[in-house]
This record gives sequence, C-alpha cells and structure tokens, in this order.
Amino acid sequence: MRRLEARPLTFNAAPPGGGKPVKVVLDGAALVNLLVGNAVPAADVPAALDGLARGRPERFARARAAGANPVVGETAFGLTQSVACSEWVPGHGKSDVSDAGRMAFPGWPDTVLAQAPQLPFQHEVCRVRNVPDRTASQRVAAVSSVPTLIVSGTFDGKTGASWGARTARDLSRSTVVQIPGTGHFVVPQSPCAQRVLASFLARPSEPDTSCAADVKPKSFTIVPK
Repeated sequence: MRRLEARPLTFNAAPPGGGKPVKVVLDGAALVNLLVGNAVPAADVPAALDGLARGRPERFARARAAGANPVVGETAFGLTQSVACSEWVPGHGKSDVSDAGRMAFPGWPDTVLAQAPQLPFQHEVCRVRNVPDRTASQRVAAVSSVPTLIVSGTFDGKTGASWGARTARDLSRSTVVQIPGTGHFVVPQSPCAQRVLASFLARPSEPDTSCAADVKPKSFTIVPK
C-alpha cells in the first residue's frame, strides 16, 4: 500500500464484465478500497496480493476497471449516497475520520487515511446531496422480539462479523450465524447462507444453521520467491 501510494501504477485494463479497456490508476488508497469493498473475492485475495508483490497487478487492475462497466459498477449510487449522507456523515467530521484512521493504522500515509474506505470525497458529495440529518434516530438501538436472522461473513471487511452479535443483543428472538471465509454480500456468495435463509423463511423461530459448522475457508499455498 505504501509503495503504491508513493508510486502509483497506471495501465489499461478490461472491465471484468466486458467492454473496451480503460485507463486505471492503482495507488495505495485504491488498493485499500478494493480490498474493503470485496472487489476481489475473499478467496482470491492472497493470490492477488502475492501477484501484486511480484509485479503482476492484473487482478487488482481488472477490479479497478469494474467501475467503468455500469452493470458491474455500483447501480444504486443515489440511494447509497442518500443513506450515507443522512445517517453517517453528519456525525463524523473529516478530522474524526483521519484521527480514527491514525489510531487504527499508525504510520499509514495521510493521503490514504483521508479517503476512508468506500467513502472518498463523501463530505463534498453530501454538501451537494443536501439530505436531512437522521443520525440521532439511527443511533438508537432497535429493540424487538420479531424473529430476525443475522448472517455475517468472517472475511467481511465492510460490516465485520463481530457486528452481528452486537446487533443481536437487543433482538430477543434473533439467530446469529457466521459463514467462514466469506466476504461482504454473504448470501449471494454462499450456498450455505442461502440454505440458512430459506430455512429461516420457512421456520423463522427455528432456522437450520447447521451447515455453517461444515464450511471451511479455502486453504492457500503461496510459492516462495
């Protein structure tokens, strides 16, 4: 990350969903955002990082180019920005984000910390978006006895798996399940999570989560240089 932030790579890469190659720049902040955003599937990250260290950035280049394809890129941009600008950004100034970043990642370049993962330039966007501040209501924990299913991936870099248990504390009839080795968007990626969800819809109070115990993260072998 530090090396890329000091000396970004520029190249032409074809979007993974097809289309003409586009010019992309891979710097340290872009690398962090790609990893947090699950742009490279969790199971492929070790090989992608190993390739990058050996001068083969193709996997990250393709992921970086994905935004050029409207089908692959973020298709709910307006909704995403409205939610972030009403529920998150008003409660955290730029200095708050930078200070938290320095505490969590001491020694990281300020140019990377200034672009909080998935939220670069968010404050500027929100000034234009101009939606109501709803942080006060969003920071009140939901308390409910309605049967609730909370599914998390243990490799999720956006909404960490530990958040599931914290959410369940105020949901008295909740079922919490973690799917090993899975990143963000758990259900589309995991057949086990799909079975758990189907079971929950059939029996909300007694979903079958047993398959989670049998899911093992893929093993990785990195060949020494």
